[in-house]
Amino acid sequence: MMMRFRQRSLPFVTRQLSDEWDRLFFMQHYGIPTRLLDWTENPFIGLFFAVMTSDFKGTFNEKKPVLAFENDAAIWMLDPVMWNSHALKHVGFDRGILTPIDEALDSYTPPSRFDVMNLHPVAMYGAHNSPRIVAQRGAFTIFGKGIVGMESIFATEKFPKGCLTKIVLEKGDLPDIRRSVLANGISESVVFPDLDGLAREIKREFQFQF
Repeated sequence: MMMRFRQRSLPFVTRQLSDEWDRLFFMQHYGIPTRLLDWTENPFIGLFFAVMTSDFKGTFNEKKPVLAFENDAAIWMLDPVMWNSHALKHVGFDRGILTPIDEALDSYTPPSRFDVMNLHPVAMYGAHNSPRIVAQRGAFTIFGKGIVGMESIFATEKFPKGCLTKIVLEKGDLPDIRRSVLANGISESVVFPDLDGLAREIKREFQFQF
């Protein structure tokens, strides 16, 4: 997929991509599957995604939206320093959150050979190469050759207690949480600072969508 993107994206890319990391983050921005998993440093942004993307049914009652969520939602909290120290303990890593220039990320660098990649995902800062990443205070974990999710890794690989925490938001509380998030100014045009985000916000405010 990286090769295909490199070959066919040239007419549409308005700036030169500096290296393979930059290209990987650019691909992630446009929804192409990568080894990256998005996180945010802002808990309000995390709440926004938890309550705005959960499955719900909506009706209008006296021109007011009434929402009924079908399932609980969740917020995941990661201690990136603690996680990295354990994930890279075999190389004695103790320097916190990684950046693309760190040697500890050499085996993760795209397009590294699968057999030389490290096993566990690690937390890293990425290139803030789009307004959305900036607005969302984006950070990432990048996966190695392991195909197991972080929740299972945490449970089975004896990661330190507290470095990955799940907070369940019960479905009955989600409508109030959603209203609170929006009332505090965390809206579509803030999280997605472009015309697409503005369009989503206007459609919701004028009750063309929930």
